Amino acid sequence: MGSAAARLLARHDDVELLVLDVDAARAEAVAAQVGAEGRGFDARSDELADLLKQVRSVAACLPYRLNLPVMEAALAAGCHYADLGGMFHTTLKQLELHDRFRDAGVSAVLGIGSAPGLTNVLAKLGADRLDSVKSIDLADGAIEQGEGGGFGVPYSVETVLDEFTMPAMVFEGGEMKEAPAGSGVIDWDFPEPVGTQPAMFTLHSEPATLPRTIPGVRDVRWRLALPRAVHKGFAFLTEIGMASSDPVPTTGGSVVPREALAAVLSRLPVPEGEPSDVEYLDVRVAGEKDGKPAVHRALARFVPPPEGISGGTFGTAIPIAVTARWMAEGRISPGVHPPENAFDPEAFVAELEREGVAFESELSLEG
Repeated sequence: MGSAAARLLARHDDVELLVLDVDAARAEAVAAQVGAEGRGFDARSDELADLLKQVRSVAACLPYRLNLPVMEAALAAGCHYADLGGMFHTTLKQLELHDRFRDAGVSAVLGIGSAPGLTNVLAKLGADRLDSVKSIDLADGAIEQGEGGGFGVPYSVETVLDEFTMPAMVFEGGEMKEAPAGSGVIDWDFPEPVGTQPAMFTLHSEPATLPRTIPGVRDVRWRLALPRAVHKGFAFLTEIGMASSDPVPTTGGSVVPREALAAVLSRLPVPEGEPSDVEYLDVRVAGEKDGKPAVHRALARFVPPPEGISGGTFGTAIPIAVTARWMAEGRISPGVHPPENAFDPEAFVAELEREGVAFESELSLEG
């Protein structure tokens, strides 16, 4: 995601890029692709904070467990900060840094990928177009065109296994509740070619912030949709214990099922040729408009851009790329913000349209 964000930022001639990684060779390789400088650093030292003093903003495309220490490094450097999400619990801890960032005159935007991120912005867009809000339902669905409907690994094996095993958080009836991993499954209708897919609750950051930022909302439900064969396959593997991290004895010695499964799945063939995936975000905000029940539905569509990256990667990388650029330009106020409060949703959607994201929206009145 970091390399994709760098390639998308390189579209703008007025942007100077510094690519950072603990692996200097990897940073230099990405930098060479986009005409930037690449640097390695020692994550066990204060070197990152020193490097961040050279830039105005940082797009932290990292595992969420690293968000807090990189935030601290950015704060120490006086550098604006954006990341791709904190899996609910880390996001709540990050929000506690608001006063320190505000007092330092530095901005931070949390979870500004496709989901979380653009989902939050589209929820705010819908809420602003209604007089009152009752519920927000968000879903993400994708398909690799020409895949034939068979089992495959849509992205990181570890991430998929977490989504099928970690308890989800759902805001319903005005209360935050823990839901079993993989529960709440419904058929969700996306536009073609994604079509109807099973969508389930997973641990995500939207329910951590939207109940705090959208007045009156009683329900906030996030669901991940996967192609039916993929959903059934991972549900079965989880059910029989293959996602467990507890060692089991075998004739060849003790084995961790999750590690064995990840190793086997990593050997599956990957699609060859140019990316052909299509991804949709679908955000439905229900409430009232002019005294009548109403639903605002917003759709974002991602397909592979000219840079040759996949549609899903583009959808995650372009929001944080735009945010990093806007922060460097001083367009986001100091403090720590969830995406829905960081900027005007209409302006952000318009900027993403210019970058190649397709949007549709509809306000439906009942009665």
